[in-house]
Amino acid sequence: MNGGHTSAPGPRVGSLCSGFGGLDLAVEVVLGGRLAWYAETDPAASRVMAEHWPGVVNHGDIRALDWTRLENVDVVTAGFPCQDISNAGRRAGITGPSSSLWSVIADGVRVLRPPLVFVENVAALRRRGLDVVLADLAALGYDTSWLSLRASDLGAAHRRDRMFLLATQPGRPAGDAADAVRPRR
Repeated sequence: MNGGHTSAPGPRVGSLCSGFGGLDLAVEVVLGGRLAWYAETDPAASRVMAEHWPGVVNHGDIRALDWTRLENVDVVTAGFPCQDISNAGRRAGITGPSSSLWSVIADGVRVLRPPLVFVENVAALRRRGLDVVLADLAALGYDTSWLSLRASDLGAAHRRDRMFLLATQPGRPAGDAADAVRPRR
């Protein structure tokens, strides 16, 4: 898949802590949008992003961003570092040195005010920071639904538990995009 086409219909997506762009690819496929910009510091991941989305600006380190200067987007995706949250990691939680980047993402959402926010992390977030993420998004006026999926749920040969969150602003039109991904109760 090759994103970065300015003529692509659908929502404009801004990606924070993009990694290799898996969440961004999924959002583009489901919502039919296009990546407007991303912020990634890892050199290998940045090369992959540039290959998939040529011409799309990488803003680099989110801690150095001036949020008011970013192009407005309809969707923000964020796959913030899990090293402090993961069972395989340090287990320091969301306030650990890597995973505390969540607070920078929350600051960005506060300024950007996108209709939709997608967040991805390890399933251990339930025990090591989900309360903080949900409280931060609620304080910003977002309702958040979340679920955990295993890669094996989708046919992969490994378990790899991941948590996905969708945050929307009540009363603010998010278009059909939110309806396409909003969990049914």
